[in-house]
Amino acid sequence: MSLPLSVKGVLIEDGCVALLENERGEWELPGGRLEPGEDLPACLAREFAEELGIAVAVGAILDCHLFEVLPARHVVIVAYAVERAERRPLQVSAEHRRCGWFALDALDDLALPAGYRRAIRVLGAPAEEPAWLGLARELQAIAQTGLFYSRDKYDTERYEQVRTVATEIMALGTAMPVPSIRDLFRQDVGYATPRVDVRGAAFRDGRVLMVRERNDGRWSLPGGWADVNCTAAENVEREIVEESGFTARAVKLAMVLDRRRQGHRPPQPFHVYKMFFVCEITGGVSRPSLETSEVGFFAEDALPELSPGRISAAQIRRMFEHHRRPGLAAEFD
Repeated sequence: MSLPLSVKGVLIEDGCVALLENERGEWELPGGRLEPGEDLPACLAREFAEELGIAVAVGAILDCHLFEVLPARHVVIVAYAVERAERRPLQVSAEHRRCGWFALDALDDLALPAGYRRAIRVLGAPAEEPAWLGLARELQAIAQTGLFYSRDKYDTERYEQVRTVATEIMALGTAMPVPSIRDLFRQDVGYATPRVDVRGAAFRDGRVLMVRERNDGRWSLPGGWADVNCTAAENVEREIVEESGFTARAVKLAMVLDRRRQGHRPPQPFHVYKMFFVCEITGGVSRPSLETSEVGFFAEDALPELSPGRISAAQIRRMFEHHRRPGLAAEFD
């Protein structure tokens, strides 16, 4: 006896997943049954258009399981990753009671079947850095430090060989030309230490200041690499005024995070610490810059499309919490 098949889609944006409430009062992933002549991706794209009024691109399979809809009634569920073709408001159809976005860390209290939870976890889990990247980064650090301290020509030759190996591993993993990687690695001299990225969360009327980055068209908290001869606070204050036009004062160091553990994409060839400051606006007016095309303020539940290499929705939510509760201790890995 063959079992009916249903295809479902996991749509995650800014740390939240799109769900629909059915007539049984359960939350479920968008999707449904195949129509004659459809393959699975075509069916899923049609279901998203019908149930939520949006176009999606169908990605990889995340999960396949047997689901008991009613006692003694089973259906095979195949879950795919999907992405929206464009950001339009969700419009729930008559098939469901309502739709909504739910934070990945707030699903425990929902009536949500275990198979759907598993598919969401697969897609929503922070991506780990590939092993080759950590190896190349460590070899480069060994070479850089050794070349700085070595006074023996034979040792120097060996450290150059180590740097060559690191360069070739990085080039293979990133598909970048070897000369480009070599030039990048030679920029740093001395004892190898992590680089520092600073981000400032400045608030007005319960909303956070954000800037749209020109190089990817997505939004982030103002910030960037820390400059020498400036304190960390001075760096973040400078970044805010340069990127947004607003002057601000850093009032609290809220988080110091290891970028490797935050799921940022794409990965960085260098080890990076990210420092997050709560700031207060002291003056200025909205003014884009050479690096930013727009400036805006956003509520916690209405964040724009985020720049994944710079910021995550989870990090912004923590900054809202530090703003609401100034007495919270600083967070660190």
